[in-house]
Amino acid sequence: MLLTFCDIRAQFAPELGLFRFQWNATLVGRPRFQRSMNCVAQLVEQGDISAVMLDLHDLPSLGLDEQLWLAANWLGRVSVRAIEQVALIIPDNNSYNQMVVESLIRAGRHFMHYEIQFFANAAGALDWLVGEQNPAAQQALEQQWLLWSETLAS
Repeated sequence: MLLTFCDIRAQFAPELGLFRFQWNATLVGRPRFQRSMNCVAQLVEQGDISAVMLDLHDLPSLGLDEQLWLAANWLGRVSVRAIEQVALIIPDNNSYNQMVVESLIRAGRHFMHYEIQFFANAAGALDWLVGEQNPAAQQALEQQWLLWSETLAS
């Protein structure tokens, strides 16, 4: 299932317990950022999601306001017991957001009970989350995302 939450595009596979999301805007404004991330949190809180894939490609540099809001208001909401794995895809050319993510992980470590892995690309992250148990599902998810990305680009 493909979803759009304000400035986020997402892929949700409830049968696999997988939720994938990626920023889909060029600017971060605090109200839109919070609205987008609150939509993500609502789905995580309501669903039976065990695996999350967060792709930080296209995420503009997060300001201090966004970082504080994430640490104080968002991380606790998305650290539900059902989540077992979180894959973070960090582009090579964005060391600033990588440092932000690492500091948020340190700040929220006391309630993060899931395994976190960093990846350079979505294929590696999806393989870790799904491919080992279900290669056919991994391929179908990759194909669905690719087709959607191509449709959005045209």
